[in-house]
Amino acid sequence: MANDDIDAVAIFPGDVDVSSGFPSSRPMKILLGFRNNGESPVNVTHIAGSLNAANSFAFYVTNFTTVGVFTTVEPGKEASFEYPFVLDKELAGHSFRLAVTAFYADETESYASTFYNRTIAVNDPVGVFDTQTFVVKLVLLALVLAVVYAGLVYAGAAPALEKQIKKALGKGKKQPKQVKKLNKAEDRDEWLKGTAWKDGKGQ
Repeated sequence: MANDDIDAVAIFPGDVDVSSGFPSSRPMKILLGFRNNGESPVNVTHIAGSLNAANSFAFYVTNFTTVGVFTTVEPGKEASFEYPFVLDKELAGHSFRLAVTAFYADETESYASTFYNRTIAVNDPVGVFDTQTFVVKLVLLALVLAVVYAGLVYAGAAPALEKQIKKALGKGKKQPKQVKKLNKAEDRDEWLKGTAWKDGKGQ
């Protein structure tokens, strides 16, 4: 039960766009603005959060860590508290009801104010490489190339295309060196060339 003398508001700091969903696997925080409009001091003891089924609040999906606060807010004063949480990446692609509640007490009674209670969309982690999407795109690209090649074959352009590819690849190959083959006599006397022995002046 909430105390009517207490005003509690929630703010998401940073670059979180609540309307487009919440990223998973990323540390997040929600700020609680707590104002005591009553005549007695209240002691804010702790803050707790949970994810519930979007269509059935009674069904809990997960409970977040309970954060101890233990701060007294005097009459006419206000305070702010930070509550951190992380959404599991396994929940990405679904919507849940996020509820965050502050628990507090005065001299005679205990209270609880749920300062955030809305349905949110859980998104994929930011910057994570989607392997499944990459494979699907790769398969689609292969199918498109296969269709294009089949069209070229049907049109009779494939053989000419293959020749052009082979010709282009062949330009980069080094030509084998031509080796002059000598007969046995030339090969035997090759090392004497230019000497007196080769010219017939030797013994």
